[in-house]
Amino acid sequence: MTGTRSRVFGPRSARVLVALVVTGAGALSAAPAHATDAGVPRAVIVQAATTEAAARSVESVGGIVDVSLPIIAGVAAHVTAGGIAMLGANPSLHVTADAAMRPTSDSFDASSLDTQVAAINPGATWSPDAGSGVGVALVDTGVADTPDLHGSRLVRSPDFSGEEDSVDHYGHGTFMAGLIAGDGTASTGAQARHFGVAPGATLVSVKVAEADGSSTLSRVIAGIGWVVANRDTYNIGVLNLSFGLDAPLPYVVNPLDAASEAAWASGITVVASAGNNGDEGVTSPGDDPYVITVGATDTMGTAATNDDAVATWSGRGRAHGHAKPDVVAPGVSVVSLRAPGSTIDVQHPSGRVGDAYFRGTGTSMSTALVSGGVAVLLSHHGNATPDDVKGALVDGAVPLGGRASALDLAAADQAVARPDWWQHFPVAFDGLDRGLRTGMPWTASRWTDETWAASRWTASRWTASRWTASRWTASRWTASRWTASRWTASRWTASRWTASRWMSQSWG
Repeated sequence: MTGTRSRVFGPRSARVLVALVVTGAGALSAAPAHATDAGVPRAVIVQAATTEAAARSVESVGGIVDVSLPIIAGVAAHVTAGGIAMLGANPSLHVTADAAMRPTSDSFDASSLDTQVAAINPGATWSPDAGSGVGVALVDTGVADTPDLHGSRLVRSPDFSGEEDSVDHYGHGTFMAGLIAGDGTASTGAQARHFGVAPGATLVSVKVAEADGSSTLSRVIAGIGWVVANRDTYNIGVLNLSFGLDAPLPYVVNPLDAASEAAWASGITVVASAGNNGDEGVTSPGDDPYVITVGATDTMGTAATNDDAVATWSGRGRAHGHAKPDVVAPGVSVVSLRAPGSTIDVQHPSGRVGDAYFRGTGTSMSTALVSGGVAVLLSHHGNATPDDVKGALVDGAVPLGGRASALDLAAADQAVARPDWWQHFPVAFDGLDRGLRTGMPWTASRWTDETWAASRWTASRWTASRWTASRWTASRWTASRWTASRWTASRWTASRWTASRWMSQSWG
């Protein structure tokens, strides 16, 4: 059955408008062509056994290759309806729509007091050095120039949006960056300072959206590919994806999920939002069983979790048979960095908090807070796999009722490793063999160096010395590595985190 599905995400946060035309397991169908548009090329993503094979297939039907997407063995291209039909008839190819992606916002009305970082319990000994040595990649709208992310703490990738400046003209990415790694420097005078969860981390900004917030699926995938290719250069351990795609495709044939899993397999912990569709379900790539999917809570203005409630609009449910989200974190009335003069800043002046900050609500914000938390964990446990990090976060989370569990960073930091932290789901990223392999490279000996060679992966990254079982044993999660002695209480005094620092805010 073929159909068109469109959805506008969530009523209260950065949302995405996406239209997909799908058939069968998710391959793009050639929509009925009218006399006036039969020859008009359509934007698609074509996957094959290799990126080169995908490009040749596109060219063989007269299509134009726009950009290579080696992370999913594919290309973004423009192909006519007739060409799409020919490609779709080839069983060695997978064709999907290059869906438009555009974050939008509804309102910026003030709401109740939020305790933000304190609510995820970073531990009484948290310090502004938290997350030091870890790179957090933010695939988003870019990051504006801000003293909160100064010097080498902010790295800008090539601009995938087409604007060619890597600067945030929309405002969303800057907000996420502040929640992840802001160090409070942006505050002036008597204005309260707002810290991210990992002020010591390096923020790697990957811009994929223009000033109006518009982007495409292929741009996002290209951005994720750049993150994987540059992981070692910037010591990237975390990938933040504060957006969602309402895709009806099974995750094993969804190119966005495939790219996210490829990042996970490279050793990068992927943190994705659950979306803002409430009971209607979780968006992609948060629907992927491997990644850490984050929902939003209302803290009711306290740091304690016993009065927290999951936001009614926070995405939840079973994604392809797997319960999601994995954890929840504050997402109502969150304060972070403002991008002066950006689209959001100009359109919603009531969201401003002094000169340097802004206010917002949504699972995007919750996701950024968790990404900061992951950076803190990795700064303590540098040998952890993404599966280990997810296991520690889930084990340490505080149940809120139902299936929701709130992030407790201090408890995750003290977690004791268990063998079942390693996940064994069918993978989505291994060429066209989706669903045939299970588990990540550290979980089974059959993932050899040859499997991870070729243009997408360098064999040096998958040497036995790096990925042997001995490197991932519970001995590396011993009490000595998880003790509180590394952090003194004097480094986080109550006076530094007064209620006045977390003012009443919201972001539609």
